[in-house]
Amino acid sequence: MSSSFFTIPASQRKRKREDRAAAPASKKRGVAVNGDDEETSTRRRQERDESISGSESDVDEDISESAVSEDESISDSDEGETAAERRLKLAERYLENIREEVDEAGFDAADLDRDIIAERLKEDVDEAKGRVFRQIASKLDFAGASHTFFRADTLSTTSIAVHPPYVYTVSKDRTLVKWELANPSLPEQTVTNGVNGTSKHPRPVRKKPKNLKFVKGLQKVPGSRERQGHTGNILTVAVSPSGKYVATGGEDRKLIIWDAETLTPMKTFTQHRAAVSGLSFTRHISANSSGEQLFSGSFDRTIKTWSLSGGGHAYVETLFGHQDNVTSVASMMTDQCVSVGARDRTARLWKVVDETQLVFRGESSKKEEYQTNNLDCVATIPPTHFVTGSDSGALSLWSIHKKKPLYTIPLAHGLDPLPPPEELSSEMDPKTAAHNSRFVRRMPRWITALTTVPGTDIVLSGSWDGWIRAWRVSEDKKMIYPLGPVGGGSAASHPTPSTPSLQLKQTLTFDGLGGSDAMAVDHPEDLTAANGTKKEPEPLLKGVVNDIAAFERRPETSKPGQLGSKSKDKKAEPRGLCIVAALGKEHRLGRWKCFRNNYYDGPTSQGRNGAVVFEVSFSICADAAADDDTAAAPNGV
Repeated sequence: MSSSFFTIPASQRKRKREDRAAAPASKKRGVAVNGDDEETSTRRRQERDESISGSESDVDEDISESAVSEDESISDSDEGETAAERRLKLAERYLENIREEVDEAGFDAADLDRDIIAERLKEDVDEAKGRVFRQIASKLDFAGASHTFFRADTLSTTSIAVHPPYVYTVSKDRTLVKWELANPSLPEQTVTNGVNGTSKHPRPVRKKPKNLKFVKGLQKVPGSRERQGHTGNILTVAVSPSGKYVATGGEDRKLIIWDAETLTPMKTFTQHRAAVSGLSFTRHISANSSGEQLFSGSFDRTIKTWSLSGGGHAYVETLFGHQDNVTSVASMMTDQCVSVGARDRTARLWKVVDETQLVFRGESSKKEEYQTNNLDCVATIPPTHFVTGSDSGALSLWSIHKKKPLYTIPLAHGLDPLPPPEELSSEMDPKTAAHNSRFVRRMPRWITALTTVPGTDIVLSGSWDGWIRAWRVSEDKKMIYPLGPVGGGSAASHPTPSTPSLQLKQTLTFDGLGGSDAMAVDHPEDLTAANGTKKEPEPLLKGVVNDIAAFERRPETSKPGQLGSKSKDKKAEPRGLCIVAALGKEHRLGRWKCFRNNYYDGPTSQGRNGAVVFEVSFSICADAAADDDTAAAPNGV
């Protein structure tokens, strides 16, 4: 590159000083310096100027040469060329040099794999810090998602955690189960029959997750006489970002760290004084810490931080501030988490290093028909946003810079249907029973589970209405739009309003609000019978959704050796979103809410215990737009 003023040595940056021979030597005219007359002082001044000009001649020549060369380079590069074009030209030269090096020396596949992994880790860090926010929610086909139920012989599944390709579930009968997810991109396998091996029959691909290991109750630990494990209902589970540790918390006040490979208890903590209700790992290991950071929330109104590492697991700190049970906690980033405090109706952002907390109050206005009594769920959108779910069915989007929610969708999962009058009143006469129950109103379904997909605009919520609902966060992170139920098929297909104002108007038009009898557009599964009464269609998920976890399907989420684990085969790469949800006949925190849906035209259902997997692919339109250059026309034309 040509030299410039900023690249030449410092000694050559001097500019030629102006000729000051004509300037007076003193402030008064005609007065000599040091008593000399004017003629003598003029002669001395000329001699000094000659010596100075002689000593600086070499420097002036160098400066003039560099200035000329610089002017020439600038004039050459500035002729019809902008700064952006110059940068583009340099980038093209760099790529040419790289290509020549690869052609001469070749490349190492192992080095390439390491570079791909390093790039993926960098993308994860960018997503966690909010540098990446991809708008992919509207491109996913949530309505056409395929689903698969799986279960073990356990009671209600209370929580679920995922570290691809493994899933961990816990239940109320003190059971921890490790599952392996099926790879949706695998083709049909063939089996060989007969002695000569000539007969081959296709075998369908396994769709249900495979039960790898499970533990229940107390377990023997090698090298210790004491047995470790849960003695009460397990309420929550979390898996570390590295996949080495699994943490569980339960009603027995225990926080247990398990080895993820063998499901062997490694450490039992008993610092909490009440049930452990929420767990969340920091998504990325900090360079300043010696291990992986874990946050735990409890009914003792505190949040505790823990450090897990190969050298040992340790308790770090306790955070005080909530005035009621902490029902959910979610990590925002390293040394930061957000928690909700049930009946204190607050969400709090904790900054561990600064020893500060920000309080966000989720109280409803008096104008709203359904008031918020509890904040039950929270999920983060790093680095500055989070969403909460309440018992009034409200889904709220928050910013850490605002004390009030940026946007709220009331009754996100609709209203419960009214039971028959004979169940609402003890009167035997139907007319009397109907008269006594005429003022009974439908109650909202509160949000029982909430999650987000970091780095994207996807929010997922669950209740006991039989559906997991998808939501899209706007690009400016100020609004939430409904995308419909996941796996609803034709029931979930509804026209999407073209303008946000129309969509907002249709979203807030619920039955029972403002005297309107029209149902919301994002609740298409609510039907009307021939006699004019409301009825419920058969729900897809027959149970209370106690927890949701989701991750993007990518090549590295497959096990080594499986098809789709290598990035070179683009056709074999799984694409889309994988959603796993925990189902139960009862709510995870108690028995005061059980799944019961007897008011639709179909067989009665009392709920089921287990879990479900949804595989959400990109819609055909999105795939066609993304792969337009590689799409093949019919008949190979």
